[in-house]
Amino acid sequence: MRIEIISTGDEIVTGLVVDTNAAWLSALLLEQGWQVRRRVTVGDNLKDLKTVLAESASRAEVVLVCGGLGPTADDLTAQAAAEAFDQPLTLFPDWLATIEARYASRGRPMPASNAKQAWLPQGGEILDNPVGTACGFVVTHTGHQGPSLLFFTPGVPFEFKQMVREQIMPRLKALAGAQTDTELRRFYTFGVSESALSDMLDAAPWPAGIELGYRSSMPLIELKLIGHGASAADMDAAEARLLAAIEPWLVGRGDKEPAQQILDLLGDKPLTLLEGESRGALLAMCHPHPALTASFSHALASELAQLAAPAAPLSLTIGRAGPDGVPLLLCVDGQLYGQTLKVSHPDPDSGRRIIAFAALDMLRRQLQGLPVLGDYRTLARTASR
Repeated sequence: MRIEIISTGDEIVTGLVVDTNAAWLSALLLEQGWQVRRRVTVGDNLKDLKTVLAESASRAEVVLVCGGLGPTADDLTAQAAAEAFDQPLTLFPDWLATIEARYASRGRPMPASNAKQAWLPQGGEILDNPVGTACGFVVTHTGHQGPSLLFFTPGVPFEFKQMVREQIMPRLKALAGAQTDTELRRFYTFGVSESALSDMLDAAPWPAGIELGYRSSMPLIELKLIGHGASAADMDAAEARLLAAIEPWLVGRGDKEPAQQILDLLGDKPLTLLEGESRGALLAMCHPHPALTASFSHALASELAQLAAPAAPLSLTIGRAGPDGVPLLLCVDGQLYGQTLKVSHPDPDSGRRIIAFAALDMLRRQLQGLPVLGDYRTLARTASR
């Protein structure tokens, strides 16, 4: 199923508003096995809107359009849809009555401009908006490539997300049926660069219908095996090839965040954190753990030999930065494992997240019976114990 997303609004095109709706929607669709093929952003210009709508409808089976359904003169999406698909704007009296009733329930008369939100493309189907005055609607267009369903939603994130979850997703699932044409498998790596992974993984082509995607999400690199109609055997073979290459840096797989996967290995065991240079970055990763104790100190040692662990059965300590890097210490029932790592990153916050995850990775490796000190390509180890 080919899906495209259109986001509308001058505020998005100019960068005054970040388009979080499209990112959220793309990720939600991918979780269902549907990868969005194209995303387009267009301003509040009637001609441009008509062109983009017609182009997407000519290519995609499903087009999801967000924004431009308000009561003001620059809200042009409904008019653009009406003109693009020769379905003249028509008053939908039931929705007009709904808007009037919502204003009446607040003891206020409906402004005349809101009536515009009840004029929709003729033949369209209303998508209820239980919290706002802008209803969504569905337009069916049949072109040379076959039918296309276009779903129109308001841009207010709360209204948009509720409409997608409650009304659009069930329609898409019914449209796709029990089968999905896309399968997604996620893997997460730490301590190796995206370019190094590409050198390892992109030299030879993947089986037909399978592609490998990369996403840098500091401090991790996410790898996505995406199968478009690929057989289970081909997907399994591609996964085996991928794992054989990335095993030294693999820190998680599946839809759950790797930090949470590591915490899950702990069960209900208490974990104590003592942070210096990371300034709470490790706590941010570990805060969901139900048996967590955490503290910060600016007076921790900057040398591994002088760094002491708190009096706790299981603890992670991150010291201060020194000339040789940042010392990390894992204590498990009195047994100490330590390393000093040098991080080279222009963004201080990213550097702190890298150091924090390196400490958490020490815990993961110990819990999984692996050597506690990993072989990282992006971090320089200057000391160990």
